[in-house]
Amino acid sequence: MSASTPLNARFFTRSQGDVRRITSELGNLQAQIASTKKADSLQGFGAASGRILSASSMRAQTDSRASVLNQMEARFGVQGAALGQISDATQSLALTIREAISANDGRGISTELELAFNSILGALNETWNGQPLFAGERQSGSPVQIKTLDELATTTQPEDLFDEATRHQVIDLGDGQPIKVAAKASELSTDLFNTLRQVKFILDGAGGTLGSPMTGSYNSVLENVAADLENHAKNFVTEEGRTGQLQQRFEDDRARLQSRSDLLTKEIGDQTDADLAEVSIRLNTLLAQYEAAAKTFAELSQLSILKYL
Repeated sequence: MSASTPLNARFFTRSQGDVRRITSELGNLQAQIASTKKADSLQGFGAASGRILSASSMRAQTDSRASVLNQMEARFGVQGAALGQISDATQSLALTIREAISANDGRGISTELELAFNSILGALNETWNGQPLFAGERQSGSPVQIKTLDELATTTQPEDLFDEATRHQVIDLGDGQPIKVAAKASELSTDLFNTLRQVKFILDGAGGTLGSPMTGSYNSVLENVAADLENHAKNFVTEEGRTGQLQQRFEDDRARLQSRSDLLTKEIGDQTDADLAEVSIRLNTLLAQYEAAAKTFAELSQLSILKYL
């Protein structure tokens, strides 16, 4: 009795320990299946925790930059459309003036001037997410203060015509090279407004319309005005092209950042994601071990010292 009892106690203790160990391992494996992660905290990844933390930080920075670029792509789409609108309106007015000269019929110029002015004004005061596109660092308000051609005719000082920030709006994507987002309205349109004002003066001097046939000697003046308008339109096409180039650059940069983020995500996943196939195999193996250990523990726990007397 004295020899077998300590032996049975040792078997009982070992069996009890096996059940506890296997139960703990089963719980860990089941948690991995539920979360698809190897551990539920950074400490649980051991030596890999440093690499995981570094990769996660890099991915967060990469995703943040990609988000900014995605927003800038959208902004430049609106900005390019506004510049194109100004170019089209200016070119249309130039064409109307040339047709008037050719037909000796200036009746359509006043209407086209009004349409062009309103289109140009709307484009220069265009906003994106509530912020004016061409007001420099200004976050609100309209960079062009006048509302009508009559106001244009009497407003000649830049400070009365424009309300802008002193500095341009710039964006720094982290490479230490700030990029000017857009020119200011005064830089884009001062010369254009001067030409529009000249057309307004010509029309006012003729009583509001040039008529058909056109009275007075306007052909040479209108030829110069049309040429000036065409040059202004080309300048806006150039600015639109610059905007398109920046938009394409940001799109390419965003694609590269997305690829980098994907690689970092994979690297993090390699360290943290559980191999569910392997976990399933281990789980089945442990279940078999658990059944055997539990059976042994149950049998030993039912033994009494009387069975060995």
